[in-house]
Amino acid sequence: MTKPEYSVGIDLHKAVIQVCVLDATGSILEERRYRGSTLEEGLAVVTELCRWKERGRFCVEAVGMNRWLVQACRGAGLDLVVADPTKLNLRMLGKKTDRRDAYEIARRLWLGDVDRNAATYYPTEDEYAGRKVLRTRHHLVALRQQLVNQIRALLVAYRVPAPSGVLYGKRAMESLRTLALHHADLQLCLVELVAALQAITDSIEHLAQRITGLAAGERDAHVLSQLPNVGPQTAATLVFELGDLRRFRNSKAVASYAGLVPRLANSADKSSHGTITKRGSPELRFVLSQWAVRLLAFNDRVKAWAAPKLRRMPMNKLRLALARRLLIGVYCMLTRGEVFSLERCLSLA
Repeated sequence: MTKPEYSVGIDLHKAVIQVCVLDATGSILEERRYRGSTLEEGLAVVTELCRWKERGRFCVEAVGMNRWLVQACRGAGLDLVVADPTKLNLRMLGKKTDRRDAYEIARRLWLGDVDRNAATYYPTEDEYAGRKVLRTRHHLVALRQQLVNQIRALLVAYRVPAPSGVLYGKRAMESLRTLALHHADLQLCLVELVAALQAITDSIEHLAQRITGLAAGERDAHVLSQLPNVGPQTAATLVFELGDLRRFRNSKAVASYAGLVPRLANSADKSSHGTITKRGSPELRFVLSQWAVRLLAFNDRVKAWAAPKLRRMPMNKLRLALARRLLIGVYCMLTRGEVFSLERCLSLA
């Protein structure tokens, strides 16, 4: 790759945008601080950046608020690279300011360190939207459980028997609406909690229908739906969270992205391994863990594989080991065009 004449570092915040431009020798050519609290102000900054478009390269950190900036820059034809902030590790410099951060991003881009070590994958709009649907449903399920706990606590406090089964079921909801508490304020709380529970349940159902459509429309999701004990939710999550599989060097990189590899501290002749890193995508790690739980509970081959190992390791550690094997099996299936083999994942074949 030809070294650009200008290296532009962008430090993005909610209200301000700090920009640093270096020339071909690495010297500061320009430093400017823009207001960017609205979309119009942000787009005006992108227009200003187009001055360096022809012979310049741009870099911004991968933060949650940068979707609009990346889309606008790439739409304007700017050569923009998105960097992983944990690999840039700007906090380690000791003195952290917006001006210093923008300069350091530009300097690392000029040195080529961003391309070698810190460049990260940037999901497409379709991938980002699919991830949002899946993650929103997951968060709503957690909120629903909190409401269920609040309702049960209110009923238990006054020894009011709760409906049998899950409280967000149709019959249970009808029973909750007929319950009467002795105090008007307590009754108001129960009514509002039940109304909120019904609203969240309806939203979860709408998102679940969309997820089923996503799983049916994506080629890889359709393939993944043929996996044992896997439904549309897990299949769609695997597809959208993994994204473009060509970005992974090998199966170890995939496991590292899911945070299913142990921490390693190695110095001289001393080496220690800790718990899993939990880096990367928590949604991917969650669905893999739940898939492993289902297999350990209902699949006879997995039960036979796990039985001798449970004598020397706890169930949680075995569950994570199985989750990593399943992820590598899915990666090999999608990249090599192979048929998924549970026996191969368990090293039984």
